[in-house]
Formats: sequence, C-alpha cells, structure tokens
Amino acid sequence: MLEKERAYFESNLSVLQQNYMGKYVVISGDQVIGPYESDEDAYSGAMEAKYPLGSFMIKHITDDLDDQIQRFTGFVYV
Repeated sequence: MLEKERAYFESNLSVLQQNYMGKYVVISGDQVIGPYESDEDAYSGAMEAKYPLGSFMIKHITDDLDDQIQRFTGFVYV
C-alpha cells in the first residue's frame, strides 16, 4: 500500500526539501498537495480535497533522516 507515493517521496526528496522544508505535504500518486503547517492541517486538506483514506501519505519535509520515519495513526468514526 502506498508504494507509488513512497517511491515518489524517495525519488524527489531533494526537490521536496528545496520547496517545502519544515512543512507537511500530502502525497497522492505522484502529486504533492500542500504545503501545510501541521500534520492535522495536511489531513484536513486531504479530506477537503476528497482523497479517500489509504490513497495518500502525509510527510514532514525535513533534512533529518530520523524524522522521515513512518508514523501511523488510527482514526475511528462514530
């Protein structure tokens, strides 16, 4: 899941760092949606743009490799 998005991120990291350093971006396919100030804003932006869950990833763009670790959060809708 999200192999295309992960490959895009890894292949374009230096460009993403030049354009979006310190920001959060939504990546869907080979498209960047953003930038956003927080992961919550990025998630809200993806939802407003009607991207279904599982069709995008949110990445914090930094130059710190330790910060590039995937973090997963579960959402429950009642």
